[in-house]
Amino acid sequence: MSKLLRIAGFALTGVVLLLVAAAIILPLVVDPNDYKDEIAAAVQEKTGRTLTIQGDIGLSVFPWLGLQVGPVTLSNAKGFSDRPFANMDAVEVRIKLLPLLSKQVEMDTVVLRGLQLSLETDPQGKTNWDDLAGEAAPAQPAATEAEPTASPSATEVTLAGLAIGGVEITDAGILWDDRKTDARYQIEGLSLRTGAIAPGEAVPVELKLALDSTQPQIAGPVSFVATVALSDDGQVISLQGAELGADLSGEGLPGGQLQAALGFDTTLDLQAQTLELTDLVLKALGLEITGKLNGTQILGDANFNAELKILEFVPRDLIKALGEPLPEVSDAGVLGRADGDVQLKATLNSVDVSEFRFGLDDSTLKGNLKVTDFASPAIRFALQLDEIDVDRYLPPAKEPVAPVPPTAAAAAGAQMIPVDTLRALNVAGTLNIGKLKAAQLRSQDISMQLKAKDGVVRVYPAKASMYDGKYQGDIKLDVRGAQPKITMDERLTGVQVGPLLKDLTGKDTLSGTTRASAKLTTSGQTPEQFTKTLNGKVDFAFTDGAVKGFNLAAMLRKAQARLNGQPLPADKEPNQTDFSSLTGTASITNGVVRNRDLLAQSPLLRVSGAGDIDLPAEKLDYLVKAKIVGSLEGQGGKGLTDLKGVEIPVRLSGTFAEPKYKIELEQAVKQKAEKKIKKKLEKKFGDKFKGLFQ
Repeated sequence: MSKLLRIAGFALTGVVLLLVAAAIILPLVVDPNDYKDEIAAAVQEKTGRTLTIQGDIGLSVFPWLGLQVGPVTLSNAKGFSDRPFANMDAVEVRIKLLPLLSKQVEMDTVVLRGLQLSLETDPQGKTNWDDLAGEAAPAQPAATEAEPTASPSATEVTLAGLAIGGVEITDAGILWDDRKTDARYQIEGLSLRTGAIAPGEAVPVELKLALDSTQPQIAGPVSFVATVALSDDGQVISLQGAELGADLSGEGLPGGQLQAALGFDTTLDLQAQTLELTDLVLKALGLEITGKLNGTQILGDANFNAELKILEFVPRDLIKALGEPLPEVSDAGVLGRADGDVQLKATLNSVDVSEFRFGLDDSTLKGNLKVTDFASPAIRFALQLDEIDVDRYLPPAKEPVAPVPPTAAAAAGAQMIPVDTLRALNVAGTLNIGKLKAAQLRSQDISMQLKAKDGVVRVYPAKASMYDGKYQGDIKLDVRGAQPKITMDERLTGVQVGPLLKDLTGKDTLSGTTRASAKLTTSGQTPEQFTKTLNGKVDFAFTDGAVKGFNLAAMLRKAQARLNGQPLPADKEPNQTDFSSLTGTASITNGVVRNRDLLAQSPLLRVSGAGDIDLPAEKLDYLVKAKIVGSLEGQGGKGLTDLKGVEIPVRLSGTFAEPKYKIELEQAVKQKAEKKIKKKLEKKFGDKFKGLFQ
């Protein structure tokens, strides 16, 4: 044994002496600079390009097997610019010689200085690196039989370990000039520094560069730092304390400026196909988002789970940071605060938001959302909103707002219906709102079901409580034809119309308990078209109420005074016409409302009405007939005895903006005269002339 050890010692000593001798003699007898022309010729033969080695080539053997080259330039491909394809000031690579005997690779810091790379695409899409990629290897025929796996031979180089003292890249740049899309992307001042690299060891990494692109127009510095670790088998990569920062500007950015910072820790296991991202913090545009993410089967049918939280921010500041003008709102206090959080599952083709919450000012929206098949998305949702005053977020009203049902407001108020978008929708879901104020209308306990598929969008059922009553609606929007068509079937029951009209129009023109229904259709793309194509039927009934704005009894007393040549009585009663019931139906044809059965009843009066209301022209042509039927103590009371049983016509005309009222006295005088003559004839001749004035 001792003899064997002595032999081994002598052999090892001999190897070392040989290596030392080689390290001394080889650089003296071999000058790598003598081969620069041969190297350049070989490159010319293989690529057709010119390789220029301007500086000396340095070679060392022991204890480091090293190579130093620079400066070096490689010419561009034919048909491209005169810029060199690549040039560098210097490159240094050194490997320890003795560890190679044990199949260990120990490298010194790899140094690369002044690398400039020019990538180009011509107008036809050809690149200036196509000739360097070589031709694709021919496809190999499929094996007909399983071949045994060859075991490594003794001469096969298998590295048991790899250690690099680090990587140092300084003053590098990359230019991509794409003539096909007329885009230009450039990276300048690129520097990359790492610590010592070895399997299983943590390595600090620092990267800096300056970005400049034309599409989009963005420029500014970008930096990245992290501690990177690679497992011994190379299957697990982890980054700790990773921080990506950018300070960019340019017209291609919202608002022309972006300062962003992203921090995270992550572990990627290639063998297990898992990804774990923790301690995620993103700061940009005044937003701060935190969270975590994990993924499985990331190299195949990837699945991800994520939890994200949006910390409280000011929406007004975000809008300004995006370079957008602040919207004109009725309440300057809105858009003052917002926050949110979300839990989701996702694949490469779907996302399932199992739970989310978003708060805006005094409102909170919660629910879930699922989208499948991104190429042809199907959307399903269930949303709950506690309360919102939509009017606070709208511009101040410049004109009185017309009364609209809660679900019809969105459809009829649109200036343009996005037909193509709606035709592609595949959506189904529910929306519940605790309290809602929109178009001055107040409602609560709102529930809606929305379905959209094959060009038909339907909101049904739609329910709400409002003004001590109930609303029910069925709204359908059909965009399959040349023009969008809207169908509405809506009902109100038990609604107090006075407070409703007061909120909607600012005027308390009618009071009473309401029952109303409407079945309507309309089509078009604008409110004007909707009005002109409006068709359908409406019926309504009001009980125990009053029409405010005119006192019909007072008008009749004044008319009687005129007939009798007496002074006009003073106005002492409220300017309203009371009724115990008010009913009617109407048909609508191309925006013209036709009513023939208006009937109002009160202890004093019976009022009937008939006429037309032209909505497109905003004109009235309506005749109201009032008859005194009650006692002298009805509304207005005294002074109407002589008019009892006489029908008084009142003509309504003019426009919506300037309506006109006129009592047609001629017919009233005729009726009064007929009444007096009839009484005298009956007194003198009995019933011989009965039926003469019928």
